[in-house]
Amino acid sequence: MFGCAVHRGAADAGNCAGPVPGSRGSSGAGRLVIEAPGAPLPDALNGLFDPVAPIDFLLLGEVHDHPLQHRLRVDWLEALASRGRFALAMEQFDATRQGDIDRARANHSGAREIAQAAAFQFKGWNWTFYEPYVELALRHDLPLVAANLSMSQARSIARGAASPTESVEPAGWGDEDRERLAAEIRLSHCGMLPESAIAPMAAAQQARDATIAHALVDAHREWRLPVVLLAGSGHVRRDLGVPRYLRGLAPGARIFSVGLVERNGADDDGSEGRSRDFDLTIETPAHPRPDPCAVFRDRPAAAPKD
Repeated sequence: MFGCAVHRGAADAGNCAGPVPGSRGSSGAGRLVIEAPGAPLPDALNGLFDPVAPIDFLLLGEVHDHPLQHRLRVDWLEALASRGRFALAMEQFDATRQGDIDRARANHSGAREIAQAAAFQFKGWNWTFYEPYVELALRHDLPLVAANLSMSQARSIARGAASPTESVEPAGWGDEDRERLAAEIRLSHCGMLPESAIAPMAAAQQARDATIAHALVDAHREWRLPVVLLAGSGHVRRDLGVPRYLRGLAPGARIFSVGLVERNGADDDGSEGRSRDFDLTIETPAHPRPDPCAVFRDRPAAAPKD
């Protein structure tokens, strides 16, 4: 789930094919099992426009290659957009390209041209899954927010070739958090990463989450609207992801995290799972895909050094 070659997508150190073995969400506020398209908007998401205590940041996770999860989120966003405006933030767009996105919109560009302006990685992300979100934002005149660290920046940090420009650990981050994140990175790489790679990969993961959190807070202040984030479910974890940074950047903000995970699939280890810190967990059937660990097993062994 974390910065891996088996889940996260083109924005990570390598392209990712499927969910992390052993990672599964449980929830603080509830758990829903959804088997097919057409599920109504979960009641908890109506809090985005609660007249007394509206949600400031609604974080919607995903397994990146899961068609049902994307279909569900598009339907839910349509339902929300029919009730009011919000800013739509996307992990798949580079934060440094926000100005390019705004100029493309001012020129009445279409969804694909806006994605190109945002440095969307068409060879890594499946555009057919993400095009409906951009079209929805255009149709309802919703602000589009480029949220993520650029792929080149993330890769440089993950490979140890560069360091984050500032400390990326959120307030209160301790040894237990560091070990939990390291364990997720080992797991997401099928236990085949050299130990020396763990710390740089963790730094890249944290740099992404910090960048996303800053983008959400900036958008909330600029537009004075609730912000909805679309990102991998690893990013929206309350214990290790973007919410940890939001709590420091926007004290008192109402944050609601929804993890979309796979039920009885490669991420089901028969327990409550590792991703315990969503406010709401949505379980869907597993999407069939090749073994995500095969890419590691099939790599030729490095020649021993003298």
